[in-house]
Amino acid sequence: MRQNKSLGSEELRLLRFIADNGPMTIRQAADSFGAESGVTRSTVQVMMERLRQKGVLERLKADGGFLYGSTTPRERLLSGVVKDFVERALGGSLQPFMLYLAERENLSDEDLNNLRDLVEKLDEEKSGDGNA
Repeated sequence: MRQNKSLGSEELRLLRFIADNGPMTIRQAADSFGAESGVTRSTVQVMMERLRQKGVLERLKADGGFLYGSTTPRERLLSGVVKDFVERALGGSLQPFMLYLAERENLSDEDLNNLRDLVEKLDEEKSGDGNA
């Protein structure tokens, strides 16, 4: 996910909600996300249009109205958000992020296994690059 403008925290929450729940109308988003978040229908509408202008939501004509859906699959969306965070907030350094992970007390066994798999994959890729 490469976007020209960064997303605000509420915009990101709304985008994740839409990515998780599939394309929806403004009314559907306002009735569910808006009600949960305590924001009005007009605020949801403005945020959805802003997300569309940023290129992370698309608007599709359907049944006399519009459905809004994420232009990026959820996994890629979150990966892009992390990448932008590392670049903007951490100056591109993964060290603070790794320290955060190491200090978390509530990492699940699944999270730890996923991290091990990732490190193994990175080691293999690095070893493969050296043999070329």
